[in-house]
Amino acid sequence: MILAVVVTYFPGKELSRNVSAYIDCVDKVLIWENTPADRCREYRFINHEKAEYHGDGTNSISHALNYAWQYAKAGGYDHLLTMDQDSCFRNFSHYLKQTVFNGDAPEGIYTPPVKEMNIELTQDFVEIPRPITSGMLIPVALIDRIGGWDEEFRIDGVDDEFCLHAHSLGIKAYAVKGIEMQHSLGIPETRKFLGHTLTLRNYPPTRLYGMYRNNIILARKYPQFTYIRKDFRNGLLKQIVIILLFESNRMRKLTAILRGCFAGLTKRL
Repeated sequence: MILAVVVTYFPGKELSRNVSAYIDCVDKVLIWENTPADRCREYRFINHEKAEYHGDGTNSISHALNYAWQYAKAGGYDHLLTMDQDSCFRNFSHYLKQTVFNGDAPEGIYTPPVKEMNIELTQDFVEIPRPITSGMLIPVALIDRIGGWDEEFRIDGVDDEFCLHAHSLGIKAYAVKGIEMQHSLGIPETRKFLGHTLTLRNYPPTRLYGMYRNNIILARKYPQFTYIRKDFRNGLLKQIVIILLFESNRMRKLTAILRGCFAGLTKRL
């Protein structure tokens, strides 16, 4: 049996379309509302016999995923699908055919090859270090081995910490060839600069603080994975250039990044 969980926060009406892309192929969908309790009823767009609304208005993705994991264990589900509200599959049934119903599929964490991964799929399953939360399909038995999601990471770094922990235990993650899922990060815009196309995510200062705090904590927590520090350095420089050249609210955003870095460096692990 397959349990899906989709984490929502003031979702748009497209949530109904996105969930409809996989609800007929799973046994139940938990819609976890991080929207504050006094507002959440305004954003309930799904009325389906397989859908259940849960949540307590706590703005935490990791808390929602741990709730779904415990729900899956109690209900005897074999796999957990974790989704964002703005992600939409085009061929979810093929995803299951390639993984859950494929006896030759390697054991591990599965993910669609979304654009942000920038990977070339030369085989049906390509090992990758850090899938994103949305679209992850995970055997519940593997989540038990990993121990769930670290709730120190409420929003940013949730997927990274989970997969790095899995990697440290010898559990692999695979991008699955031929799976199509649309996914967006932030409020993206593109700009041309010195012959390059730059993508602006337009994250607010509070989000930037959490991103850089958690990235540094991850680098300290998993020093054996040296690519984390390399990715952090490259991403930090690029982010600062983009903010200075193209984004508004520059000083608040740069200050948030510095505060996040300081918090990550001084956090007691």
